[in-house]
Amino acid sequence: DLNQNAQKIEELEAALHKKDEDMKSMEERYKMYLEKARTVIKTLDPKLKPASAEIMSLRKHLAEKDKRIETLEGQCKSARIQEHEEKLIVSAWHNQSLAFHKLGMESRLLSGNTIYRDGHSYPPAQSFLAQQRRLTNSRRNLSVKAPPTSSD
Repeated sequence: DLNQNAQKIEELEAALHKKDEDMKSMEERYKMYLEKARTVIKTLDPKLKPASAEIMSLRKHLAEKDKRIETLEGQCKSARIQEHEEKLIVSAWHNQSLAFHKLGMESRLLSGNTIYRDGHSYPPAQSFLAQQRRLTNSRRNLSVKAPPTSSD
């Protein structure tokens, strides 16, 4: 019985020793795979590897250009807005002057007895042609007659 127990203990110790060796070999393989994974990550990750001076210079130059582009786009937008505002102001001024002109013309047409340059007062005209005839007649009456020259 004692021999059997001793033999069983030896078998179990041999199995334990074999398991320890297997564990050590698996741990070594795991460490090797882990180191390979680290090297792959380092080569693939651009943040971890130091960039060359030329690349850094180009990135800085690109950032400056992007900032300049944004500034110019803002200036262009504000110039377009200002141009649009100026057009609106000119249009409003033009419309207002037309309204005042129309108001003045209507008041002259409706006032009736308008005194013209020739000193005559005419009743309001009924049609456009009558108004034109009146203006033409008043111009004829205004023509200055030159005094006769005396040739001595």
